Amino acid sequence: MSLDWKAMIEGRRSIRRFKPDPIPEEDIRELARLATLAPSGSNKQMWRFVAVTNKEVLAQMAAAVSAAVERMAAWPEAVGRERRILGIKNYSLFFTEAPVTFAVFMEPYQSAADTIMRDHGLSREEINHLRGAPDFQSIGAAIQNLLLAAHAMGYGGCWMCGPVVAADEINRILGVEPPFSLVALVPIGIPDENPPARPRKPLDEVFRLVD
Repeated sequence: MSLDWKAMIEGRRSIRRFKPDPIPEEDIRELARLATLAPSGSNKQMWRFVAVTNKEVLAQMAAAVSAAVERMAAWPEAVGRERRILGIKNYSLFFTEAPVTFAVFMEPYQSAADTIMRDHGLSREEINHLRGAPDFQSIGAAIQNLLLAAHAMGYGGCWMCGPVVAADEINRILGVEPPFSLVALVPIGIPDENPPARPRKPLDEVFRLVD
């Protein structure tokens, strides 16, 4: 890893087109290791990573996502919005073109505070409001580690939540059992595009200092 930390953060891009070159297994394992160095609630490390290079398995996952989106488009609530929903597929299936796709799974985390709140009668939504969903925060930190590590190693990746519409089926395809559930796919490979930086809001719009 030759990039300094600032260049690594500023230079990262979401990559959706990849060269076909395979990624060595040692690099795949190193990416996973670096992802797991993220902080997590009570150090529970509630993540699981499954790296998929098998094209037949990736095709099964894509078929499951496509079917899930089509089912959604058939819902009564989707009337008049079918084309927009079906358009989701364009942004949910490109993971099949990557030499490796990481499926990221999460085990729900329940702290002592969560248990007390639940026993007091609070709903999961109310608990998350008061606790900030630390399990999802932990997974987010691990995925960001994965993306930054990929960029530093000369690869590119993309954080995908669209395929989670087929979470149950992807769990089954990859043999991952409850309580773990799919929260994201992260395809990774050598970039075959060089997208420009996306515009960012001015710092003063999203930050203020209380002194």
